[in-house]
Amino acid sequence: MSNVMLASCRSYSAQSFDGCPACVDSALEAVTQASMYLLGRAGQNLSPTEDEPVEMAYTLGLSLCDDDGHELGADVIEVDQTVSTVSADDEMDDTEVHPDDDERSSMRLEDFQTVIDKLQLSPAGFGGLSGVIVGRLYAYDHSIGLFEVAVAPQG
Repeated sequence: MSNVMLASCRSYSAQSFDGCPACVDSALEAVTQASMYLLGRAGQNLSPTEDEPVEMAYTLGLSLCDDDGHELGADVIEVDQTVSTVSADDEMDDTEVHPDDDERSSMRLEDFQTVIDKLQLSPAGFGGLSGVIVGRLYAYDHSIGLFEVAVAPQG
């Protein structure tokens, strides 16, 4: 997976999360990506056959709060994804591309780590899930705070 460069960030060189709009946008994107991964993994069990892909469409209500409970950012995102079983031969190459240090001016998705505390998903219609994903978000090994993702099928 290649590095994803998001909006300009004034705190990247200090390797800290200062809550600027670019950092918050990057943090919300990291939570979105982690949520999509979890939904994709859960969606593999929804297919009637192992070879049949499942089309999934969600509305994700994201909320990110600091350790004191103050909201840092929130967003509502509509996600469409196709989930299918991946065999060992089809797995992606984990080769990472690192740009020169001079080109790094924003936080990347790999600068964040998510720890899931609560994963509560249940089937909702054909090929859908609903529920909540709750966890803690870290940047540069320091806690940013808690996130919550409300998952609902689109429609």
